[in-house]
Amino acid sequence: MTLRAWFDNLRTDVKHAVRSLRRSPGFATMAILALAVGIGGNTAIFSVIDATRTQAIPYREPQQLMYLIGTARRAVVERRGTSYPDFLDWRAMATRFESLAAFDSQLMTLAGDDESERIGTEFVSAAYFSLLGVRPAIGRTFNGDEDDVAKPTRVVVLSDGLWRRRFGADPQVVGRSIMLNGEPFSVLGVMTPGFTGVTDGAQLWIPFARYAPPRAMDQRGSRGFTVVGRLKPGVTRVEAQAELDAIAGRLERAYPTTNEGRGIEVSALATEIYGPLRLALQVLMGAIALVLVIACANVANLLIARSEVRRREIALRVAIGAGRGRLLQQLVTESSVLTVLGAAVGLLVAQATIGLLVTQSPVTLPSILTPGLDARVAAFTSAVALVCGLCVGLAPWWQFRFADLSKRLRESARGSEGPTSQRLRSSLVVAEVALAIVLLVGAGLMIQSVRRLSAIDPGFDAASLLTVHVSVPRVSIASTADGRTASPTPPAPVATGRELLDRIAAVPGVVSVGLGNDVPLDGNAGASFYSVEGYGPFTAQDRPRAWVHLVSPHFFAALRIPLVSGRTFLDSERVPTSSTVVVSQRVAERFWPGQDPIGKRLTFGAVDANVQWLSVVGVVRDVRYRALRQTNTDPDIYLPSADRNAQIAFAIRTSVPPSSVAASVRAAIRAVNASIAIYDVAPMADRVRDQSSRERFTSWVMSVFAGSALWLCALGIYGVMSYAVTQRTREIGIRLALGAQPREVLQGIIISGARLIGAGIAIGGLASIALRRAVSASIVDVPLSDPATGVALVLFALVGFAACLVPGLRATRLDPVRALQQE
Repeated sequence: MTLRAWFDNLRTDVKHAVRSLRRSPGFATMAILALAVGIGGNTAIFSVIDATRTQAIPYREPQQLMYLIGTARRAVVERRGTSYPDFLDWRAMATRFESLAAFDSQLMTLAGDDESERIGTEFVSAAYFSLLGVRPAIGRTFNGDEDDVAKPTRVVVLSDGLWRRRFGADPQVVGRSIMLNGEPFSVLGVMTPGFTGVTDGAQLWIPFARYAPPRAMDQRGSRGFTVVGRLKPGVTRVEAQAELDAIAGRLERAYPTTNEGRGIEVSALATEIYGPLRLALQVLMGAIALVLVIACANVANLLIARSEVRRREIALRVAIGAGRGRLLQQLVTESSVLTVLGAAVGLLVAQATIGLLVTQSPVTLPSILTPGLDARVAAFTSAVALVCGLCVGLAPWWQFRFADLSKRLRESARGSEGPTSQRLRSSLVVAEVALAIVLLVGAGLMIQSVRRLSAIDPGFDAASLLTVHVSVPRVSIASTADGRTASPTPPAPVATGRELLDRIAAVPGVVSVGLGNDVPLDGNAGASFYSVEGYGPFTAQDRPRAWVHLVSPHFFAALRIPLVSGRTFLDSERVPTSSTVVVSQRVAERFWPGQDPIGKRLTFGAVDANVQWLSVVGVVRDVRYRALRQTNTDPDIYLPSADRNAQIAFAIRTSVPPSSVAASVRAAIRAVNASIAIYDVAPMADRVRDQSSRERFTSWVMSVFAGSALWLCALGIYGVMSYAVTQRTREIGIRLALGAQPREVLQGIIISGARLIGAGIAIGGLASIALRRAVSASIVDVPLSDPATGVALVLFALVGFAACLVPGLRATRLDPVRALQQE
């Protein structure tokens, strides 16, 4: 066949397919909607996955950008950040990188005319901007002198958003002085729109030299920040990791006291930004792919039914000379027209779905993630539509592939369905049921994971608890002409924690209030190594470390953290010289099992002649401070707050809904001093719920997919049973005429459908066992005896029964005389 002849046949087949669909609007609508759900969902998820590709990161050659993260070998390797001396050594020794830059994020208080606000800030090395390949829109970024730890300078670079919001897009902003944490900073420049740093939350940038006081920056054991680096052209991440492993070994030998067990992890920037999200998206892509397969099986079943109506036509075509290949071309073309129409509607579904995924997701998506319908997504959709068209078109062709034509003509004359069609359609229904079961079980597992996370006891009572963070500025201090600090003595804060506690406690609806440098689940806890009297020395792997919290005496009561033994702090102990400490249960269980821990002593750091021992006065229950699913088992140690912190967190127990007192609490704090910045105000219940945001996102989308699969599968079962009733109209009419009871006819139809549903449930149930094992091991913590499978099987059995019942009841209402006359 010539190419021209092939195109002529194609044009003829397309016209025939369009006319055929016009004659069967019900069939066309059902098939197009089924395909639109499957193709549209696949397109939406693919668009988000495509947006997470490395090339989409808006920096120069993003595939060469790496995170360098300091690690510590303990029971497991933990990320711990690095120290400034280590960073300088990495930068001097590493040859696989073009450049390295230290960075870390903090919140700083920006003073304003009306009120202060907390601003996301990145402390960055001078090479940070050039390393990323970004340039300022106005002014300049930092130079080497401004990043000198020996003489840190107070200069700042603004984001475009902050410049427009707080400075009215003033083109003369360079050189202007702003107040950050009570200190004057001079503006050097403004970055281009959309740039918010690698942390995706920065509104301004400060030289890394101001990250900590010079004496702290000189300490090799003081760690916490991360490094970003750009690989040299042609260098791989594996090669860079090997070099840094060697450097870590050299530093460990040179500085065993501080660097024993310390390593360096090299991780791609794209992995740090999108890694956890990609895993969830891959799961969802697999789920929606199953929905598409179910949709294709549904449409294939409909096409087989239509081909049975047309079997005399098709048999005659073959008999008069149409080859099998020509028949395949015709059927695939007809199915492709159908899938192309489904894809067109699916693009509309995808557009709406993408918007919902971005706006309604409980997970905070990176700001640089901008999924949409572009050329790449359109190409993917087109490819999916063509593959679906081929697969769907093969189903009706296969039933004629090895069929005996004379037998087909005889079956056509009798009006019965051939055994090949029956087996093929039944197999498709069984496959649909099995796949739908897998999706239902998957959605059930995700829902169960959310429920299990929500059921975890955090160690405190989150109900009726409001959390509020404030930044208390200090009295302005004199500065030198060049913008450097004149006095090393920190000024006094404008308000004390005691004043704020008294004002908040007086707010109507407040039952009790506690103060701390942090509250559970706010991500602000800091850790320190400690020593216990009578124990040691320790290795780097088992050296005790704890999360340290500075709290007021009523902190435990406000959070309702149970006291196990002893007492909490007295108000008289809120002084810098206090020697009391409260520990969590894990400290007591590790060092004083079976003993009374009250009166035992510990200290922070190593034991030396000048050590200040702290006496344990109380033991409280363990709290899940960092996360509900807490992998770090380091305990918590509490010290009395001495009103020395500028950053304060309040835990406020209320007798009314916590959100209802938020405005009054804000007003009470501002009444003390209007310059106090108030931020991160949230009910503790919201913080607890946010711990399962990723699982809730996955379960939400999976539930939608599972519901779509259930709907499609019910249509498939209904279609098969309804067609079977239509094909057996004459048989049913004869049976009713001979005295068969309607319930016997109904029972026979339901049993016939139950066989298909039972086979699908059996296969899907076995597949769900493997799914449950995989999901439990990789994404959600669910037991192998999770009830999701049983619920899915029962739900599907009910839906399948309903899908069989409707055509069965219709069969019982047949008039035998009219049925025989019609036949």
